[in-house]
Amino acid sequence: MRAYIQKIDITEDGKVIVSGQLSRTNLVAKLSPMIYVHPPKDGIWGYTLEVLPTSVFGSDKMEPFSVEAPWTGNNDANGVRITQPRLNPSEKDIETVQLKAKKVEEFTKEQSNLTILKGASFDKETNNLVVDLQYSGGCFPHLFSLEWDGISYKSAPLQYNFKVVDLSDYDPCRAMLSAQLRFDISTPKVQIDRPSVIHLGTVNGGTSIPVDIE
Repeated sequence: MRAYIQKIDITEDGKVIVSGQLSRTNLVAKLSPMIYVHPPKDGIWGYTLEVLPTSVFGSDKMEPFSVEAPWTGNNDANGVRITQPRLNPSEKDIETVQLKAKKVEEFTKEQSNLTILKGASFDKETNNLVVDLQYSGGCFPHLFSLEWDGISYKSAPLQYNFKVVDLSDYDPCRAMLSAQLRFDISTPKVQIDRPSVIHLGTVNGGTSIPVDIE
């Protein structure tokens, strides 16, 4: 019983709209902003996405959903974090985070926690690079960044190298957690030509994932 988020949109008229697919036909989604005494230090404003049954009957058929809530972030916001609580207390909550890609003078070379890429794709409707990954931790929420060194490689199509970086301090909890991150790659400092290919990697190294940008 869960929601598969396909799109997060922060609208110009002050709303957060989350849409996607529910895992069963007898479910409904509810989106609520988290309440802060002070703005979050990482600039990522949190929302809770609850998936609730409407009846005891339903079929294992994907059902589209779209929910919205007021945007509570300020002008310094770095993004939005959608958390799906799990009913089973032994299971970790599911996070979907939308952030802004950043242009850096050089890539981050070290980080404190392990990050493993599981897949990536491009959502051309929202100009978002969608990244599925696992990371080691569990003691606290982690902060990620998508870095670009500003270099484009002249080929047909153009090639770019990007890296996903875990900016968090060392997390002594050693669970392997899953997260989906969505990065806006159309910002004032990050403009990617189309068509092109982004080669997505991590600080840990390993094989990069090619993502077609169309």
